[in-house]
Amino acid sequence: MIRNTGNNTGTSSTDSLSDATGDEFSLAGDPLLGVNNDLLAPRDKDLDAFNDPLNTIRPFEPVYFGFDQYNINPSERDKLSEIAEFLNSNPKAQLLIEGYCDWKGTPAYNKSLGDRRATTVKSYLADLGADQSRIETVSIGDESAIPNADGEQAKLDRRAAFVVTKGS
Repeated sequence: MIRNTGNNTGTSSTDSLSDATGDEFSLAGDPLLGVNNDLLAPRDKDLDAFNDPLNTIRPFEPVYFGFDQYNINPSERDKLSEIAEFLNSNPKAQLLIEGYCDWKGTPAYNKSLGDRRATTVKSYLADLGADQSRIETVSIGDESAIPNADGEQAKLDRRAAFVVTKGS
C-alpha cells in the first residue's frame, strides 16, 4: 500500500498498515469516524474523507420512492425513525434532505417532484419528534440522474438522501 508521508516532497512510503488480523485497513479506522464512533465528535483533519470544508457526512441510507411518487413506503420508514432518533439525541446536528428523481419527465417537473419528496420526508421526521428548525430541504431533481437508465438504475435515482452537518 502506498501512503503519503506528508512531507510535501512528493515522496511516498510503502509501509504496510497490516495488523495481526491481516486487514490492511483496520489501523486506519473507519474513514468517516476515525477511531471515535461519535458522529459529531471532532474529526481527524488528516483523514481524506474530511477534506470537505463544509464538515459534512452522509451516515444514513437514502429513502427510496416509487415512480412519480413522493409518499413514503412503509418499508422505508424504519430508516427515518433512525434519523429522527439521531437528531433527537444530537441537538447540535443539522440535517439537509436532498430530493432526487430519475431522468423521466421535464427538468422543471423533476425539480418539483424532488422538492415534494424532500418536504414529505421532513414532515415525517417532524411527526417523529425531530426539530424542524434543524432540517433543511433541497431539490436536486434529475440533475444527477443517469440519462436513459434502465429500470433498476432509475429506481436508485428516485430517493431522498441525507447530509448531516455539525451546527454551532
